[in-house]
Amino acid sequence: MTKQTAFTTLEMVIVLGLVAIIMLLAGPQLGHSQQCIAEQQFWQSFRQEWHWAQIQAQLTREPTTIEYVRAENAMIFRTYRHRRSVTVPNSLQVGNFLPIEMKPDGYVCPGSRWFYSQAQHCKYRLVIQMARGEFDVKKE
Repeated sequence: MTKQTAFTTLEMVIVLGLVAIIMLLAGPQLGHSQQCIAEQQFWQSFRQEWHWAQIQAQLTREPTTIEYVRAENAMIFRTYRHRRSVTVPNSLQVGNFLPIEMKPDGYVCPGSRWFYSQAQHCKYRLVIQMARGEFDVKKE
């Protein structure tokens, strides 16, 4: 009769214990990475919706209002005919966000809006510039 090699119960418990310890140590870092990725996706989506709103305003000659709706935790881009939203990640808190008015020609008055990142422990300042109604996001 040949002897079969296999894991004993003790060896299996030790391996499972080591895997559990590794997962406990890596878990918080994985969550932090996911929050950072969610924030980057938010800023990309926000920029995409901003450009869409500018193009729509210029084509249809309709103004766009950009506002934060706390109940939905989303940035809303509203025209007469459309309502588009970008969900704000839970790790990002929106400061006192006054509505932004985009004129029918795509122009936006200069100004700043604040966002606070719990994942990166910093502030983001959305700076609306005069030239062409563009904006920049500055990490502070």
